[in-house]
Amino acid sequence: MRKFNEPCIKTGDFAKLCNTNKRTLFHYDEIGLFSPAYTDAKGYRYYTESQCDVFFTINCLKELGMPLKEIKKYVDHRNPSDLKRLLEEQKGKVDRELEHLKRMEHVIQTKLELITIGEKIQFDGRLSEVILEDHPREYFIATERLDTDDHGRLFHAICRHISYCNHEQLNTGHPYGAILDVACLKAGKTDIYAHFVTKVAEPPRQCGYLVKPEGEYAVVYLRGNYYEAEEAYERLFCYIERHGLTPGEFCYKEAIWDEMAVRSEEDYLTKISIPVKRP
Repeated sequence: MRKFNEPCIKTGDFAKLCNTNKRTLFHYDEIGLFSPAYTDAKGYRYYTESQCDVFFTINCLKELGMPLKEIKKYVDHRNPSDLKRLLEEQKGKVDRELEHLKRMEHVIQTKLELITIGEKIQFDGRLSEVILEDHPREYFIATERLDTDDHGRLFHAICRHISYCNHEQLNTGHPYGAILDVACLKAGKTDIYAHFVTKVAEPPRQCGYLVKPEGEYAVVYLRGNYYEAEEAYERLFCYIERHGLTPGEFCYKEAIWDEMAVRSEEDYLTKISIPVKRP
């Protein structure tokens, strides 16, 4: 023991000051990680106000997942250069976690927006009325050009696509969708898919992408099986012809409500859109 002339803080008061508990302070003292500034003849522990920042930093490192043994190893041999290195490493972890949380926030916001869209749609049987909408430019991660109705090839393409988007952390909450060639649809070939796609908020830096052009689109919503969309295509083309519009090259199918939102396939919602030009 040594004589202690500085103002001191009892263990309970120090615990309250640092938003912790006495048991944690006792444990840290026992393992030699963080000890009181002074212990009197009766064994009572006392701390100084200057120790608050030390405890705070130790606690931050612990919350970041750094084991107490590693923190103690640093504390036992601490110096400015090692502290700088340690803090830079932890900052890297924080930056990565913030990026992860930002992506999760985006996913949640996307799902909320899709639910809201679905709640506003009015249906006549399985279909909504066709409407014209102005769409902004949008970006898609896409499979290779498929142009096939072969179920096996389509299935493997979807699986590869989903795996790639998940591993590269490109999924921002939109279920996968599809792009179909309008010429094929008009010829009655409704099962031939050009691409499977996943919408992203911004052009990705690590891979190629497709652009859905901004402009006016004829839009219909389908309730039920995503792949049984013949009636939806027919309604779209009838509307486009009746209003003297010229369809674009591709048709876009985007899931709005999938199995995450509803229990039954009969309640799935799909947005189907075709770019159009006025005469």
